[in-house]
Amino acid sequence: MPAGRIPNEELLKVGLSLMKRANRPLERLKTNTRSMQYTLPNGETVRVRTCNDHVLVALAASARKGAALNIEGTDHLLIVMPEIPRTAGSVIAYLVPTEVAVDAVRTTHADWLASNPNTKGENRTWNIWFDEASKAGGFAEKWAKYRLPGSASTLRSTPSPTAASATLGDVIAAAKQQIAAAAGVPIDAVKITVELG
Repeated sequence: MPAGRIPNEELLKVGLSLMKRANRPLERLKTNTRSMQYTLPNGETVRVRTCNDHVLVALAASARKGAALNIEGTDHLLIVMPEIPRTAGSVIAYLVPTEVAVDAVRTTHADWLASNPNTKGENRTWNIWFDEASKAGGFAEKWAKYRLPGSASTLRSTPSPTAASATLGDVIAAAKQQIAAAAGVPIDAVKITVELG
């Protein structure tokens, strides 16, 4: 896996694991789209969104107020992201009622437009941030009650290099990922020196 990006499939796998641990296992719905839609045992539906950064990206059908968003259509939205952006290791997830997420995205976008941004008015990508302290940010705190309990890691789902098949580069890359996750720093902040002899 390239440094600085966790594959969406890995984030999805860990998000599903967190849901199962929270006694809310998900079963995949058959759809004719690429969207990741699931159902809970009680019949409620969940759309999964993964992102390597602490942001929820919603695409609007048009730039007009109240336009349909691509996060609509299910009862809940499961948002899955690495605890440290773009870093393998611990993963966090939020199970947010869709109507709450849609309202937040629309409100923050309207607030952004009211600030007279430098835009031509055709912006259809409406975002909210979890970490950033802005009108469109701070959702880690605002949605703390929706965060799934427990922890899971992408490192557990990635096989460790074995002595028989691993190159020195594979072993170093895996060690850098683990050190970065444990230290809470980006992978590129970890430097490893090897002396053989």
